[in-house]
Amino acid sequence: MRRRHLIEIHEQSWCPAAVRDGATDCLRLIALIGRQFDGALPPLRRALAMTGAARIIDLGSGGGGPWLALRTRLHTTTGAPAPIILTDLFPNRQALQAARAQAPAQIDFVDHAVDATNVPAELPGLRTLFTTFHHFDPLTAQAILQDAVDAGQGIAIFEQTRRTRAAQLFMLILAPIALLSAPLLRPFRWSRLFWTYIIPAIPAVLVFDGIVSCWRTYTEPDLRGMIARLTTDEVHGPAYQWEMGRARALLSPLGISYLIGYPANALAAMETRQEVARG
Repeated sequence: MRRRHLIEIHEQSWCPAAVRDGATDCLRLIALIGRQFDGALPPLRRALAMTGAARIIDLGSGGGGPWLALRTRLHTTTGAPAPIILTDLFPNRQALQAARAQAPAQIDFVDHAVDATNVPAELPGLRTLFTTFHHFDPLTAQAILQDAVDAGQGIAIFEQTRRTRAAQLFMLILAPIALLSAPLLRPFRWSRLFWTYIIPAIPAVLVFDGIVSCWRTYTEPDLRGMIARLTTDEVHGPAYQWEMGRARALLSPLGISYLIGYPANALAAMETRQEVARG
């Protein structure tokens, strides 16, 4: 399948906020209950260790992503739980506040728009994107990688969609999940019930956007092409080490694809940190 950059409804400015938030809330519940991103833990831990990052800066967090399920199993090189900062271009403030309320010592969020192609300097840390990278057109996706390199920050990208017909058919399961989960989601919203049962916009958006997401997902050759075009020099930052692969997902036959990158000199820096820690 050739990649097609079709629109996803929930990311359009005309999409009602209640529909957008209802869709991201449902995806958050799937990630939490299904523990769909447990397979992301090994590469995520490697990225944290290699970069020595003191915290995680999550980009495109939507309704909070998988962090309530993953947070207790992620630690910095000091052994402390890794602080997680949630950000988005269109922050779902109620959902992000709820995530912070459940883990105030570890999770926080930025309540204003954060552009993944131009992350503020005051937000250093390992950058993560969960089921978000395919939303961006090739030029913007390239700019996200370049911004991480320019800032000398590690980046870890995880996707649950694939550019195949089978993956598109699998997205149909999102409609019944939305219908079953709407009353269970917190914080409770009457608007979510309206847009699920009276006008079933949330189930329709989840299925439509899920199918489109498969069309938009980058393959490994696509990602290698982006990496090859990155600029690394004394102005744009150091050379980077890149790793990509696939991991299993508990309830999904699609698995998880990932791309992680960190400065090429990070291994030497990590070994130095370990020597210092040993005394």
